[in-house]
Amino acid sequence: MEEKQIGSIQSVKNALKMIESIGELQPVGVSELSRHVGLPKSSVQRALTTLGNAGWIKQLPDDQSRWQLTTVMLAISLMAFGEHSLVELADPAMRELQQRTGETIHLISLDGDSGLILHRVDSEHTVRTFVPVGTRSPLHATAAGQAMLAFMPPETTDEILRRSLGSFTEQTVTDPAVLIERLEVVRERGYAVNVAEWRREVASISCAIRAAHGAVVGALTISIPLSRFSESLVPLYGSWLKELTESITPISSRRV
Repeated sequence: MEEKQIGSIQSVKNALKMIESIGELQPVGVSELSRHVGLPKSSVQRALTTLGNAGWIKQLPDDQSRWQLTTVMLAISLMAFGEHSLVELADPAMRELQQRTGETIHLISLDGDSGLILHRVDSEHTVRTFVPVGTRSPLHATAAGQAMLAFMPPETTDEILRRSLGSFTEQTVTDPAVLIERLEVVRERGYAVNVAEWRREVASISCAIRAAHGAVVGALTISIPLSRFSESLVPLYGSWLKELTESITPISSRRV
């Protein structure tokens, strides 16, 4: 009986090690993961199937041989706040930002190599932007994504930008060298600006939410119909974003 218990505990440890490694390497295949965790490929494959069936990980839609984390990890990480989730912490700042700008405000979190829209405070304008909560967004083609990429560890940013970057509109930038230059600008002024790079009729301004130790935990975004967007708004909206995002940052020093 004791041997079975020891074996079960070791299996749990192996599964947790694999989840951590998938988060670090994703998207990752069986061979690479096997080398990283030091387990036979057959054992890794069985564990991946189990974790996949449980909803913790999933295969890439265009490459069934590689795996990535699902949003289950995000949901559990948000529970680390106790009664206060990242959504609850960000909501007052989002509502204040909506009142000042009159535009829709989104809260975005990292979800592997994509953004995940966690929360939205809608504009009261008849013509307004709309993206459903739960939508995944490309990091390289959105203001939120570029704001987060700018403050990630350089090796993580480089790895993401080395992958195939999709084009969504005529304005989408897919050249890694150009994107790296843009991220330098984001770091200097503290916010990112995107004009019709992901959705043709939408402009956005975004600021990364960072923990006290500097890790990126998400981003706040002002989402504006292109018909109402003007470059003259950018400095003011950018300053408001930085101000209100900083009001979240000291609290977000707790693990997310």
